[in-house]
Amino acid sequence: MSAAGPALAAGGKGKPTTQDPTTSVDNGNGQGIGWSVEGTHATLQHVADTIDASFLHDDGLTGNGIGIALIDTGVAPVTGLTDVWHGPDLSLDSQAEEARHYDVYGHGTHLAGIITSDRADALGIAPDADLVSLKVGAHDGAVDVTQVIAAIDWVVQHRHEHNIRVLVLAYGTDSTQDPRIDPLSHAVESAWRHGITVVVGAGNTGQASPRLATPATNPYVIAVGAVDTQGTWRVRDDEVPSFVPAGTDGRQPDVYAPGVGIVSAAVPGGYLDTTYPDARQPGDLFRGNGTSQAAAIVGGAVALMLQYDPSLSPDQVKARLIEAASSSHIGPTLNIWDATYFGSANGPQTWLPSTGTGSIDASRGSSTLSVDGVALTGEQDIHGVAFDSAAWAVESSSGTAWNDGVWNDTQWTGWGWNGNTWNGWGWNGEGWHGWGWNGWGWNGDAWNGWGWNGWGWNGWGWNGWGWNGWGWNGVQWD
Repeated sequence: MSAAGPALAAGGKGKPTTQDPTTSVDNGNGQGIGWSVEGTHATLQHVADTIDASFLHDDGLTGNGIGIALIDTGVAPVTGLTDVWHGPDLSLDSQAEEARHYDVYGHGTHLAGIITSDRADALGIAPDADLVSLKVGAHDGAVDVTQVIAAIDWVVQHRHEHNIRVLVLAYGTDSTQDPRIDPLSHAVESAWRHGITVVVGAGNTGQASPRLATPATNPYVIAVGAVDTQGTWRVRDDEVPSFVPAGTDGRQPDVYAPGVGIVSAAVPGGYLDTTYPDARQPGDLFRGNGTSQAAAIVGGAVALMLQYDPSLSPDQVKARLIEAASSSHIGPTLNIWDATYFGSANGPQTWLPSTGTGSIDASRGSSTLSVDGVALTGEQDIHGVAFDSAAWAVESSSGTAWNDGVWNDTQWTGWGWNGNTWNGWGWNGEGWHGWGWNGWGWNGDAWNGWGWNGWGWNGWGWNGWGWNGWGWNGVQWD
Protein backbone atom coordinates (compact mmCIF):
# COMPACT_ATOMS: atom_id res chain seq x y z
CA MET A 1 0.00 0.00 0.00
CA SER A 2 1.33 3.39 -0.91
CA ALA A 3 2.04 5.92 1.78
CA ALA A 4 0.28 8.55 -0.26
CA GLY A 5 -3.15 8.29 -1.79
CA PRO A 6 -4.90 10.40 -4.42
CA ALA A 7 -6.12 13.79 -3.33
CA LEU A 8 -9.84 14.29 -3.05
CA ALA A 9 -11.19 16.39 -5.84
CA ALA A 10 -12.45 19.82 -4.89
CA GLY A 11 -16.17 20.22 -5.12
CA GLY A 12 -17.94 23.36 -4.06
CA LYS A 13 -16.84 26.35 -2.06
CA GLY A 14 -14.10 25.71 0.43
CA LYS A 15 -14.15 21.91 0.34
CA PRO A 16 -10.60 20.81 1.06
CA THR A 17 -8.19 19.42 -1.44
CA THR A 18 -5.11 17.55 -0.39
CA GLN A 19 -1.57 17.66 -1.60
CA ASP A 20 0.92 15.15 -0.25
CA PRO A 21 4.65 15.94 -0.24
CA THR A 22 5.66 12.53 1.10
CA THR A 23 7.30 9.76 -0.83
CA SER A 24 5.76 6.31 -1.10
CA VAL A 25 7.89 3.81 0.78
CA ASP A 26 7.64 0.05 1.06
CA ASN A 27 9.65 -2.65 2.75
CA GLY A 28 9.63 -4.88 -0.30
CA ASN A 29 6.84 -7.15 0.95
CA GLY A 30 3.86 -4.95 0.26
CA GLN A 31 4.02 -3.61 3.79
CA GLY A 32 4.40 0.11 3.32
CA ILE A 33 3.47 2.66 5.94
CA GLY A 34 -0.18 2.30 6.64
CA TRP A 35 -3.18 0.15 7.07
CA SER A 36 -3.51 -3.15 5.24
CA VAL A 37 -4.33 -6.82 5.71
CA GLU A 38 -1.03 -8.14 4.33
CA GLY A 39 2.11 -9.19 6.17
CA THR A 40 2.78 -9.63 9.89
CA HIS A 41 -0.17 -9.63 12.28
CA ALA A 42 1.09 -8.53 15.68
CA THR A 43 -1.66 -8.86 18.26
CA LEU A 44 -1.17 -6.95 21.49
CA GLN A 45 -0.62 -10.26 23.27
CA HIS A 46 2.19 -11.00 20.81
CA VAL A 47 3.65 -7.54 21.39
CA ALA A 48 3.51 -7.95 25.19
CA ASP A 49 5.23 -11.32 24.90
CA THR A 50 7.88 -9.95 22.54
CA ILE A 51 8.92 -7.06 24.79
CA ASP A 52 8.52 -9.20 27.98
CA ALA A 53 5.68 -7.05 29.30
CA SER A 54 3.61 -10.21 29.86
CA PHE A 55 5.91 -11.22 32.70
CA LEU A 56 5.42 -7.83 34.34
CA HIS A 57 1.65 -8.18 33.97
CA ASP A 58 1.90 -11.54 35.76
CA ASP A 59 3.71 -9.73 38.58
CA GLY A 60 0.91 -7.20 38.90
CA LEU A 61 2.58 -4.35 37.02
CA THR A 62 -0.11 -2.90 34.76
CA GLY A 63 0.57 0.84 34.94
CA ASN A 64 -1.74 1.38 37.90
CA GLY A 65 -1.35 4.88 39.34
CA ILE A 66 0.64 6.23 36.37
CA GLY A 67 -0.82 8.87 34.07
CA ILE A 68 -0.02 8.78 30.35
CA ALA A 69 -0.84 11.78 28.17
CA LEU A 70 -1.58 11.07 24.50
CA ILE A 71 -1.54 14.04 22.12
CA ASP A 72 -3.22 12.86 18.94
CA THR A 73 -6.58 12.87 17.13
CA GLY A 74 -8.60 12.15 20.28
CA VAL A 75 -9.99 8.86 21.57
CA ALA A 76 -13.40 7.37 20.75
CA PRO A 77 -15.28 5.53 23.53
CA VAL A 78 -14.95 2.09 21.93
CA THR A 79 -14.74 -1.24 23.73
CA GLY A 80 -11.76 -1.22 26.07
CA LEU A 81 -11.41 2.58 26.05
CA THR A 82 -14.42 3.85 27.94
CA ASP A 83 -12.44 5.12 30.94
CA VAL A 84 -10.34 7.83 29.32
CA TRP A 85 -9.79 11.32 30.71
CA HIS A 86 -10.17 14.05 28.11
CA GLY A 87 -8.13 17.21 28.33
CA PRO A 88 -9.09 20.29 26.31
CA ASP A 89 -9.90 19.78 22.64
CA LEU A 90 -7.46 22.05 20.82
CA SER A 91 -8.39 20.75 17.37
CA LEU A 92 -10.38 22.41 14.62
CA ASP A 93 -13.25 20.08 15.63
CA SER A 94 -13.67 21.88 18.94
CA GLN A 95 -16.27 24.17 17.34
CA ALA A 96 -18.63 21.22 16.78
CA GLU A 97 -20.07 19.73 19.97
CA GLU A 98 -20.73 16.36 18.31
CA ALA A 99 -17.04 15.84 17.52
CA ARG A 100 -15.43 17.56 20.50
CA HIS A 101 -12.86 15.33 22.26
CA TYR A 102 -13.80 12.27 20.17
CA ASP A 103 -11.63 10.64 17.55
CA VAL A 104 -13.45 10.67 14.23
CA TYR A 105 -10.26 9.88 12.35
CA GLY A 106 -9.03 6.71 14.04
CA HIS A 107 -5.32 7.25 14.66
CA GLY A 108 -5.54 8.32 18.30
CA THR A 109 -7.91 5.50 19.19
CA HIS A 110 -5.55 2.95 17.62
CA LEU A 111 -2.65 4.21 19.74
CA ALA A 112 -4.81 4.46 22.87
CA GLY A 113 -5.74 0.80 22.48
CA ILE A 114 -2.07 -0.14 22.31
CA ILE A 115 -1.31 1.82 25.44
CA THR A 116 -4.18 1.10 27.81
CA SER A 117 -7.06 -0.94 26.40
CA ASP A 118 -8.58 -3.16 29.09
CA ARG A 119 -10.40 -5.57 26.77
CA ALA A 120 -9.33 -9.17 27.35
CA ASP A 121 -8.77 -10.00 23.68
CA ALA A 122 -6.69 -6.88 22.99
CA LEU A 123 -5.09 -5.91 26.29
CA GLY A 124 -2.95 -2.78 26.21
CA ILE A 125 0.63 -2.67 27.45
CA ALA A 126 -0.42 -0.64 30.52
CA PRO A 127 -4.12 -1.48 30.90
CA ASP A 128 -4.54 0.12 34.33
CA ALA A 129 -2.75 3.38 33.58
CA ASP A 130 -4.74 6.63 33.51
CA LEU A 131 -4.88 7.81 29.90
CA VAL A 132 -5.31 11.56 29.40
CA SER A 133 -6.20 12.38 25.80
CA LEU A 134 -5.57 15.78 24.24
CA LYS A 135 -7.11 16.11 20.81
CA VAL A 136 -5.21 18.30 18.36
CA GLY A 137 -5.82 16.50 15.04
CA ALA A 138 -9.23 17.15 13.48
CA HIS A 139 -11.65 14.73 11.82
CA ASP A 140 -9.63 15.03 8.60
CA GLY A 141 -6.33 15.10 10.45
CA ALA A 142 -5.62 18.80 10.02
CA VAL A 143 -3.35 20.33 12.68
CA ASP A 144 -0.84 23.12 13.12
CA VAL A 145 2.35 22.87 15.12
CA THR A 146 1.14 25.63 17.49
CA GLN A 147 -1.77 23.41 18.54
CA VAL A 148 0.65 20.59 19.37
CA ILE A 149 2.94 22.90 21.34
CA ALA A 150 -0.03 24.32 23.26
CA ALA A 151 -1.09 20.76 24.13
CA ILE A 152 2.39 19.89 25.41
CA ASP A 153 2.42 23.01 27.57
CA TRP A 154 -1.01 22.08 28.97
CA VAL A 155 0.25 18.62 29.93
CA VAL A 156 3.19 20.17 31.79
CA GLN A 157 0.96 22.48 33.83
CA HIS A 158 -1.58 19.76 34.61
CA ARG A 159 0.88 16.92 35.16
CA HIS A 160 -0.11 16.55 38.81
CA GLU A 161 -3.68 15.76 37.79
CA HIS A 162 -3.71 11.99 37.20
CA ASN A 163 0.02 11.86 37.98
CA ILE A 164 1.08 12.31 34.33
CA ARG A 165 4.55 10.76 34.11
CA VAL A 166 4.59 9.79 30.42
CA LEU A 167 3.80 11.71 27.24
CA VAL A 168 3.30 9.85 23.95
CA LEU A 169 3.57 12.03 20.86
CA ALA A 170 3.37 10.37 17.45
CA TYR A 171 3.66 13.68 15.64
CA GLY A 172 6.53 15.19 13.74
CA THR A 173 7.48 17.63 11.05
CA ASP A 174 10.26 17.74 8.48
CA SER A 175 11.73 20.87 10.04
CA THR A 176 15.47 21.18 9.54
CA GLN A 177 15.81 23.82 12.25
CA ASP A 178 18.42 23.13 14.92
CA PRO A 179 16.61 21.32 17.78
CA ARG A 180 18.39 23.61 20.26
CA ILE A 181 16.29 26.55 19.04
CA ASP A 182 13.23 24.85 17.50
CA PRO A 183 10.04 25.68 19.50
CA LEU A 184 8.51 22.18 19.13
CA SER A 185 11.77 20.63 20.30
CA HIS A 186 11.87 23.05 23.23
CA ALA A 187 8.30 22.15 24.24
CA VAL A 188 9.09 18.44 24.60
CA GLU A 189 12.33 19.23 26.41
CA SER A 190 10.43 21.43 28.85
CA ALA A 191 8.10 18.51 29.57
CA TRP A 192 11.13 16.28 30.10
CA ARG A 193 12.67 18.72 32.57
CA HIS A 194 9.39 18.75 34.51
CA GLY A 195 9.64 15.02 35.16
CA ILE A 196 7.61 13.71 32.20
CA THR A 197 9.19 10.94 30.13
CA VAL A 198 8.49 11.99 26.54
CA VAL A 199 8.23 9.19 23.95
CA VAL A 200 8.10 10.23 20.30
CA GLY A 201 7.97 8.42 16.98
CA ALA A 202 11.18 8.72 14.98
CA GLY A 203 9.18 9.40 11.81
CA ASN A 204 8.34 7.38 8.72
CA THR A 205 10.36 9.14 6.03
CA GLY A 206 12.44 6.11 5.05
CA GLN A 207 15.82 4.59 5.83
CA ALA A 208 17.53 6.92 3.39
CA SER A 209 16.28 9.94 5.35
CA PRO A 210 19.16 12.06 6.64
CA ARG A 211 17.43 12.93 9.93
CA LEU A 212 14.66 11.96 12.29
CA ALA A 213 11.42 13.91 12.40
CA THR A 214 11.18 16.92 14.70
CA PRO A 215 10.87 16.69 17.75
CA ALA A 216 12.56 13.26 17.76
CA THR A 217 15.69 15.21 16.86
CA ASN A 218 15.79 16.51 20.43
CA PRO A 219 18.52 14.45 22.15
CA TYR A 220 16.77 14.29 25.53
CA VAL A 221 13.53 12.55 24.58
CA ILE A 222 13.10 8.88 23.67
CA ALA A 223 13.00 8.55 19.88
CA VAL A 224 11.41 5.25 18.86
CA GLY A 225 11.98 3.28 15.68
CA ALA A 226 9.81 0.41 14.47
CA VAL A 227 10.63 -3.23 13.77
CA ASP A 228 8.79 -6.04 12.05
CA THR A 229 8.82 -9.00 14.44
CA GLN A 230 7.94 -11.43 11.63
CA GLY A 231 5.41 -12.86 14.07
CA THR A 232 8.06 -14.43 16.31
CA TRP A 233 9.57 -13.68 19.72
CA ARG A 234 13.10 -13.96 18.35
CA VAL A 235 15.03 -10.74 17.98
CA ARG A 236 17.44 -12.19 15.45
CA ASP A 237 14.80 -12.35 12.71
CA ASP A 238 13.44 -8.84 13.32
CA GLU A 239 13.67 -6.44 10.41
CA VAL A 240 13.63 -2.66 10.28
CA PRO A 241 10.99 -1.71 7.71
CA SER A 242 12.12 0.74 5.07
CA PHE A 243 9.83 3.49 6.34
CA VAL A 244 11.92 3.97 9.50
CA PRO A 245 14.52 6.75 9.10
CA ALA A 246 18.10 5.77 9.81
CA GLY A 247 18.91 9.16 11.23
CA THR A 248 22.35 10.73 11.35
CA ASP A 249 25.56 9.87 13.15
CA GLY A 250 24.55 12.37 15.81
CA ARG A 251 20.91 11.33 16.26
CA GLN A 252 19.36 7.92 15.66
CA PRO A 253 16.41 6.09 17.23
CA ASP A 254 17.14 5.38 20.89
CA VAL A 255 15.19 2.14 20.98
CA TYR A 256 13.17 -0.01 18.57
CA ALA A 257 9.80 -1.63 19.26
CA PRO A 258 7.25 -3.58 17.21
CA GLY A 259 5.64 -1.33 14.61
CA VAL A 260 4.40 -3.53 11.76
CA GLY A 261 0.99 -5.17 11.63
CA ILE A 262 -0.03 -3.93 15.08
CA VAL A 263 -3.65 -4.92 15.80
CA SER A 264 -5.47 -2.47 18.05
CA ALA A 265 -8.72 -0.57 18.52
CA ALA A 266 -10.65 0.81 15.57
CA VAL A 267 -13.30 3.51 15.28
CA PRO A 268 -16.14 1.76 13.42
CA GLY A 269 -17.45 4.09 10.74
CA GLY A 270 -14.56 6.50 11.20
CA TYR A 271 -12.32 7.81 8.46
CA LEU A 272 -9.63 5.11 8.56
CA ASP A 273 -12.15 2.33 9.07
CA THR A 274 -14.17 3.32 6.01
CA THR A 275 -11.17 4.22 3.84
CA TYR A 276 -9.10 1.09 4.54
CA PRO A 277 -11.58 -1.75 5.01
CA ASP A 278 -8.87 -4.35 4.30
CA ALA A 279 -7.17 -3.33 7.55
CA ARG A 280 -10.19 -4.31 9.64
CA GLN A 281 -9.74 -7.20 12.03
CA PRO A 282 -12.41 -9.24 13.86
CA GLY A 283 -13.88 -7.60 16.94
CA ASP A 284 -13.70 -3.99 15.75
CA LEU A 285 -9.92 -4.03 15.64
CA PHE A 286 -7.58 -2.56 13.06
CA ARG A 287 -4.09 -3.29 11.73
CA GLY A 288 -1.51 -0.54 11.32
CA ASN A 289 2.17 0.09 10.69
CA GLY A 290 4.36 2.95 11.78
CA THR A 291 6.66 4.45 14.38
CA SER A 292 3.48 5.86 15.95
CA GLN A 293 2.52 2.36 17.04
CA ALA A 294 6.06 1.65 18.24
CA ALA A 295 6.05 4.84 20.31
CA ALA A 296 2.73 3.89 21.91
CA ILE A 297 4.20 0.51 22.90
CA VAL A 298 7.24 2.13 24.51
CA GLY A 299 5.03 4.68 26.28
CA GLY A 300 2.94 1.93 27.83
CA ALA A 301 6.06 -0.01 28.79
CA VAL A 302 7.55 3.03 30.56
CA ALA A 303 4.40 3.21 32.72
CA LEU A 304 5.15 -0.32 33.95
CA MET A 305 8.66 0.75 34.92
CA LEU A 306 7.36 3.78 36.78
CA GLN A 307 4.76 1.77 38.66
CA TYR A 308 7.56 -0.48 39.90
CA ASP A 309 9.85 2.42 40.78
CA PRO A 310 8.08 5.81 40.81
CA SER A 311 11.28 7.55 41.85
CA LEU A 312 12.86 7.18 38.39
CA SER A 313 13.59 10.39 36.54
CA PRO A 314 13.10 10.64 32.75
CA ASP A 315 16.89 10.45 32.30
CA GLN A 316 17.01 7.25 34.36
CA VAL A 317 14.11 5.72 32.45
CA LYS A 318 15.82 6.39 29.12
CA ALA A 319 19.21 5.16 30.33
CA ARG A 320 17.74 1.90 31.63
CA LEU A 321 15.71 1.28 28.49
CA ILE A 322 18.86 1.61 26.41
CA GLU A 323 21.00 -0.36 28.88
CA ALA A 324 18.56 -3.29 28.93
CA ALA A 325 17.68 -3.29 25.24
CA SER A 326 18.43 -6.47 23.38
CA SER A 327 21.46 -5.92 21.19
CA SER A 328 20.94 -7.12 17.65
CA HIS A 329 21.73 -6.44 14.04
CA ILE A 330 19.06 -3.74 13.94
CA GLY A 331 20.02 -1.83 17.08
CA PRO A 332 18.64 -1.64 20.64
CA THR A 333 15.25 -3.37 20.86
CA LEU A 334 12.87 -2.97 23.77
CA ASN A 335 13.10 -5.41 26.68
CA ILE A 336 10.98 -3.96 29.45
CA TRP A 337 11.50 -6.87 31.88
CA ASP A 338 15.24 -6.28 32.10
CA ALA A 339 14.84 -2.50 32.14
CA THR A 340 12.38 -2.68 35.04
CA TYR A 341 14.02 -5.27 37.27
CA PHE A 342 17.70 -5.12 36.37
CA GLY A 343 18.29 -1.63 35.03
CA SER A 344 20.85 0.36 36.96
CA ALA A 345 21.94 3.14 34.62
CA ASN A 346 21.30 6.59 36.05
CA GLY A 347 22.27 9.09 33.35
CA PRO A 348 22.03 12.01 33.64
CA GLN A 349 21.99 13.45 30.13
CA THR A 350 24.24 16.47 29.65
CA TRP A 351 23.21 17.80 26.25
CA LEU A 352 23.20 21.55 25.80
CA PRO A 353 19.74 22.84 26.78
CA SER A 354 17.41 24.16 24.12
CA THR A 355 16.37 27.80 24.03
CA GLY A 356 13.21 27.56 21.90
CA THR A 357 13.92 30.96 20.40
CA GLY A 358 13.80 29.84 16.79
CA SER A 359 11.10 30.29 14.17
CA ILE A 360 7.66 28.74 14.60
CA ASP A 361 7.26 28.76 10.82
CA ALA A 362 10.52 26.86 10.40
CA SER A 363 9.26 24.40 13.01
CA ARG A 364 6.32 23.64 10.70
CA GLY A 365 8.62 22.58 7.91
CA SER A 366 6.32 21.75 5.01
CA SER A 367 3.45 20.86 7.37
CA THR A 368 1.16 23.80 6.77
CA LEU A 369 -2.58 24.29 7.09
CA SER A 370 -4.56 26.23 4.51
CA VAL A 371 -8.10 27.44 4.06
CA ASP A 372 -9.54 28.57 0.73
CA GLY A 373 -6.04 28.34 -0.68
CA VAL A 374 -4.46 30.60 1.95
CA ALA A 375 -1.71 28.92 3.99
CA LEU A 376 -1.08 29.52 7.68
CA THR A 377 2.53 30.62 7.62
CA GLY A 378 4.79 33.07 9.39
CA GLU A 379 5.37 33.77 13.05
CA GLN A 380 1.77 33.36 14.18
CA ASP A 381 -0.40 30.75 15.86
CA ILE A 382 -3.64 29.14 14.70
CA HIS A 383 -5.58 32.29 15.69
CA GLY A 384 -3.33 34.62 13.73
CA VAL A 385 -1.80 35.95 16.96
CA ALA A 386 1.89 36.82 16.72
CA PHE A 387 4.10 34.14 18.26
CA ASP A 388 7.09 35.54 20.15
CA SER A 389 9.22 32.45 20.55
CA ALA A 390 11.62 34.03 23.05
CA ALA A 391 8.81 35.15 25.38
CA TRP A 392 6.94 31.85 24.98
CA ALA A 393 10.07 29.77 25.66
CA VAL A 394 10.51 31.37 29.08
CA GLU A 395 6.92 30.53 30.03
CA SER A 396 7.17 27.02 28.62
CA SER A 397 10.36 26.36 30.56
CA SER A 398 8.75 27.52 33.80
CA GLY A 399 5.51 25.65 33.18
CA THR A 400 3.40 28.81 33.06
CA ALA A 401 2.46 29.09 29.37
CA TRP A 402 -1.26 28.59 30.19
CA ASN A 403 -3.29 30.98 32.34
CA ASP A 404 -7.01 30.24 32.90
CA GLY A 405 -7.46 28.80 29.42
CA VAL A 406 -5.30 31.46 27.75
CA TRP A 407 -2.26 30.47 25.69
CA ASN A 408 -0.24 32.96 23.65
CA ASP A 409 -2.58 35.78 24.72
CA THR A 410 -5.71 34.07 23.35
CA GLN A 411 -8.53 32.17 25.07
CA TRP A 412 -8.24 28.57 23.87
CA THR A 413 -10.21 26.51 26.39
CA GLY A 414 -12.84 26.59 29.10
CA TRP A 415 -12.19 26.71 32.78
CA GLY A 416 -12.10 23.28 34.42
CA TRP A 417 -12.86 19.59 34.60
CA ASN A 418 -16.43 18.32 34.43
CA GLY A 419 -16.52 14.62 35.26
CA ASN A 420 -13.76 13.08 33.17
CA THR A 421 -13.71 15.75 30.47
CA TRP A 422 -12.29 19.25 30.29
CA ASN A 423 -15.29 21.54 30.41
CA GLY A 424 -14.62 23.89 27.55
CA TRP A 425 -16.36 25.05 24.43
CA GLY A 426 -13.42 25.28 22.15
CA TRP A 427 -12.04 28.66 21.35
CA ASN A 428 -14.42 30.92 23.27
CA GLY A 429 -16.07 32.23 20.12
CA GLU A 430 -12.85 32.67 18.21
CA GLY A 431 -13.16 29.97 15.62
CA TRP A 432 -12.27 29.84 11.97
CA HIS A 433 -14.25 31.36 9.17
CA GLY A 434 -14.31 29.12 6.14
CA TRP A 435 -15.49 25.78 4.92
CA GLY A 436 -12.72 23.39 5.49
CA TRP A 437 -9.12 23.20 6.46
CA ASN A 438 -6.56 20.92 4.98
CA GLY A 439 -2.99 20.21 5.79
CA TRP A 440 -0.32 17.62 5.68
CA GLY A 441 -0.99 16.39 9.20
CA TRP A 442 -1.94 12.82 9.94
CA ASN A 443 -1.25 10.72 6.90
CA GLY A 444 -4.35 8.79 5.82
CA ASP A 445 -2.26 5.65 5.42
CA ALA A 446 -0.63 6.02 8.82
CA TRP A 447 1.91 8.17 10.56
CA ASN A 448 4.35 9.63 8.09
CA GLY A 449 6.62 11.59 10.38
CA TRP A 450 5.56 14.91 8.89
CA GLY A 451 2.34 15.54 10.74
CA TRP A 452 -1.21 14.56 9.94
CA ASN A 453 -2.30 14.38 6.34
CA GLY A 454 -5.74 15.96 5.93
CA TRP A 455 -7.55 14.02 3.25
CA GLY A 456 -10.86 15.77 3.63
CA TRP A 457 -13.89 14.09 5.10
CA ASN A 458 -15.47 11.65 2.66
CA GLY A 459 -19.06 12.71 2.09
CA TRP A 460 -18.73 15.65 4.53
CA GLY A 461 -20.48 13.85 7.32
CA TRP A 462 -20.01 11.02 9.77
CA ASN A 463 -23.15 9.24 10.86
CA GLY A 464 -21.50 7.43 13.75
CA TRP A 465 -21.21 10.56 15.87
CA GLY A 466 -23.50 13.00 14.20
CA TRP A 467 -20.82 15.12 12.58
CA ASN A 468 -22.86 17.38 10.35
CA GLY A 469 -20.87 20.18 8.85
CA TRP A 470 -17.95 22.51 9.04
CA GLY A 471 -18.90 26.11 9.65
CA TRP A 472 -16.48 27.28 12.34
CA ASN A 473 -17.96 30.73 12.83
CA GLY A 474 -15.98 33.63 14.17
CA VAL A 475 -12.77 35.32 13.30
CA GLN A 476 -10.21 33.78 11.01
CA TRP A 477 -6.46 34.07 11.18
CA ASP A 478 -4.90 36.26 8.56
